[in-house]
Amino acid sequence: MTIESSTALVESPIEHVFEKLTKASSYEDLMPNEASFKITDESHFSFKLGSMPVIPLKMERQTPNTQIVLAADGGSVPFELKANLSQVEGQTQIQLVFEGDVNPMMQMMVKKPLTQFLEALIGNAKKL
Repeated sequence: MTIESSTALVESPIEHVFEKLTKASSYEDLMPNEASFKITDESHFSFKLGSMPVIPLKMERQTPNTQIVLAADGGSVPFELKANLSQVEGQTQIQLVFEGDVNPMMQMMVKKPLTQFLEALIGNAKKL
């Protein structure tokens, strides 16, 4: 299952945005206000929204100034959350992509909330 967010334009150089997104602490700024957020270290964090279970994430890999990949750190559903970056006239364009191994029954239940969550994250990208 793949879900892509809309794109956001951040008024910062791509190097600055990439640097921020490689630190777990920066993701707290992207989370919706109602999310509870916990940092384990600079490459691991977890969050919880409403009745959802706690979702632990880890920094999986990075391609300098292009992509940061977060991966599920445990749990029953393996997934990745990718932040794709591109430079646009001295600013940075960001798009988030969720890729997960979700069965068809579960897809029907999680597609809308996941899409809304990605849009909330991308909507807060200006805080970077």
